[in-house]
Amino acid sequence: MKKFGIVALVVVIALIGGIVWYTNQGPDVKSSSELEKQEQKYDEYANQEVIVSAVKAKEIIENEDNVAIIDIRRSAQYILGHIPEAVNVWRPDYSADEGEYPFGGMRCSKEKMEELLGSLGIDNETFILLYDGKGDYDAARFWWQLDMYGHDKVALIDGGIDGWKAAGFELTIDEPEVTAKEYKFKGETDLSKLATLEDVKKAMEDPNVVILDTRSIEEFTGETLKKGAYRKGRIPGSVWIEYKEAINVAEGEDKTFKTVEELRKIYEAKGITPDKTIIPYCQSAVRSAHTTFVLTQLLGYENVKNYDGSWIEWSYHEDLPLETGEAK
Repeated sequence: MKKFGIVALVVVIALIGGIVWYTNQGPDVKSSSELEKQEQKYDEYANQEVIVSAVKAKEIIENEDNVAIIDIRRSAQYILGHIPEAVNVWRPDYSADEGEYPFGGMRCSKEKMEELLGSLGIDNETFILLYDGKGDYDAARFWWQLDMYGHDKVALIDGGIDGWKAAGFELTIDEPEVTAKEYKFKGETDLSKLATLEDVKKAMEDPNVVILDTRSIEEFTGETLKKGAYRKGRIPGSVWIEYKEAINVAEGEDKTFKTVEELRKIYEAKGITPDKTIIPYCQSAVRSAHTTFVLTQLLGYENVKNYDGSWIEWSYHEDLPLETGEAK
């Protein structure tokens, strides 16, 4: 019994030490003038309702009654510290169930998303704030599915948890109490931001469509293969711009989105222009959802379709062509 007590004490001490360490990690805290300057960039974005600073998010949380904050990270990260009142979900919670497809990584059904939202205490009037720990790419995937199924009262917290820390705000380990509700989407599913396998096949022959690879350069060239995919390489003819080019990721920075001017230079330099249809893809349409968010919500592109199957689906079909090495 004594031995068990010592072990338990060691575990508690280790957990507290981990929380302290985690809380102190992250970006440099911004000055008030830097935070004020950050607020100015939102006026330039095409959709100013779907992206908020940590400062604005805190105001919403404190002043609005029907708000849900969703932390989209692994539970081990969540328990070490999260934004106050945030509930935790992770990718399997909003992905297709095992057996629905012969491969993984696909979006969940409308019905599964309804069940998830209801279990989080969300109704049709709830304003949802989304964030993660990777510059909002998991948050963007969740947004993309909400957008498709019809919940438009939603915004990403710019920079995710790093944006929150950079604003000088505290984290908590307390988990909120949630009262489940019944949730049903209203209206028809909007597939305008979705690309299917057939769409991508057709795009390969269409000069007005750009297939955009948002993965790492090692994945693009075929040097590495992430778990879940079946073959190394890329979709032939695709253009490469890694998703993280759109966020501030240098050491000490907070993973917030870049300005409109900076974003335009990045994408237009590679032929990603608003007059074309853009089909972003990655491993499983998470990073590409981030790029879809940037192009449609921040830059105002009208024809952007996230390829849900992405490289997992493409590599699964052995009859489909691929390229490796540097871009031709």
